[in-house]
Order: sequence, then structure tokens, then C-alpha cells
Amino acid sequence: MDTYTIDVELEHYYGDRMKTSSREACRRFYLRAVSRCNGAELERYLKLVKAHASVYSSVHHMFRSPFKHVELPLLLTSLVLLVSSVVMVLSGETSALIAGGTSAGLIGVLQCVRQLIRNWQQHSVREAVFSEFAEFLQRETNH
Repeated sequence: MDTYTIDVELEHYYGDRMKTSSREACRRFYLRAVSRCNGAELERYLKLVKAHASVYSSVHHMFRSPFKHVELPLLLTSLVLLVSSVVMVLSGETSALIAGGTSAGLIGVLQCVRQLIRNWQQHSVREAVFSEFAEFLQRETNH
């Protein structure tokens, strides 16, 4: 089995898992695996998929960190813009440029925070699904 086939299978499992229960998603995976392989080849295939699922879980665990995304530098830049604009407003400067900088900084901070939260949620869910799948495959290969 090539890596592309296994990656597609893992994405199928993820899609099934998001729509149905763990048991149903595992059942569908197993049916697809049995239709693709048999005997010793099936056992080898299950081990390969388990290894890939474990790696996917680790990668998504790493990507949960906000330090791994481009939004963090954008967030910090927007925060600097917002703070400097607020300082200028507090010092008595009320030009249109300062108002634009304040609003741009505020909108930038809010958008970056929303995107970082969305990334964290997405990677947390994917990590949990692939960890669960790797555990299922571990039980299956031990039987």
C-alpha cells in the first residue's frame, strides 16, 4: 500500500467519524480494508494505517500550539498597532489616521484570535479522532 492510499483512508475515517459514531466509522473502515486486502496483507495494512494514524495524531498535537501558525505574528502586529493607537488617542491626538489605526488594530486582533481558536479546535478534534483510531487499530492488530 502506498502512502496516498493510506492518507485517503484516514481522511475517509475522519469524515465518517465526524458524521457517525466511533463504532460505525471503525466498521466502515474495516469493510473498506477487507475489500482492499485479505489475510497477511490485511494485517500489514492495518499496522501501516495504525502507524499513520499515530503520526497524524502527533502532528495535530503539535499544531494545537498557537506558535505554529502565521496568525501569531499577525496578532502581535495588530496588538502593537492597537496599543500605539490607543496611546496616541490618550495623548490627545484625534486624527483620522489614528482612528483608522485603532480600528484596524482592534479588528486585526479579533480576527487573529478567532482564527487561532478555530485552528486550536480543529487540531484538537483531529488529534482526538486519530488517537482513538490508532487505539482501535492497536486492539485489532493484537487480536
